[in-house]
Amino acid sequence: MNESGRDQLHSLLFGGEGELINVKFFPGNGRGLTVDKLSGAAADMLETAFDAWKNNVPSAPPATGMGKRQLLG
Repeated sequence: MNESGRDQLHSLLFGGEGELINVKFFPGNGRGLTVDKLSGAAADMLETAFDAWKNNVPSAPPATGMGKRQLLG
């Protein structure tokens, strides 16, 4: 049986043993975006993040490659 995006997200956020703190979703202003599409995309992203965390994948935040600069104040 296919779970709706909303049900999938709800089970990820509230159905597990762990605790997710301070998660935010920014839906933007797309006219074709539905609650189900947003919820499904969020659930897919969270599943990927949880899998990486469980497998001890090191965090690799994005970087620009630019050197540090000192700001004059």
